[in-house]
Amino acid sequence: MHLLILDDEWRPLDRVAASEDWRATIALLLRRDSRWIAIEQRRPYAPLPQWTDIRLTRWLSRRLRPMEIALADHVIHSGTARFSFREAGLL
Repeated sequence: MHLLILDDEWRPLDRVAASEDWRATIALLLRRDSRWIAIEQRRPYAPLPQWTDIRLTRWLSRRLRPMEIALADHVIHSGTARFSFREAGLL
């Protein structure tokens, strides 16, 4: 799982492993003067979200709001298929 740092037009500026220290990720957001982030996952099986994915997305979105950082999307890739939380109306 990765976190993508995005510009205001949602183009990727940087990619950070989700296992890294959150303080480093926030510092990178501030250095890049970015207020947008996206979650990117890759799976070997179907890209449909699991309940844990939905919980993670909602939790992260709520926690970022007070810092004026917004979650642009959570995308799950599997081969050539993909699932976007934003496109599905879950974000």
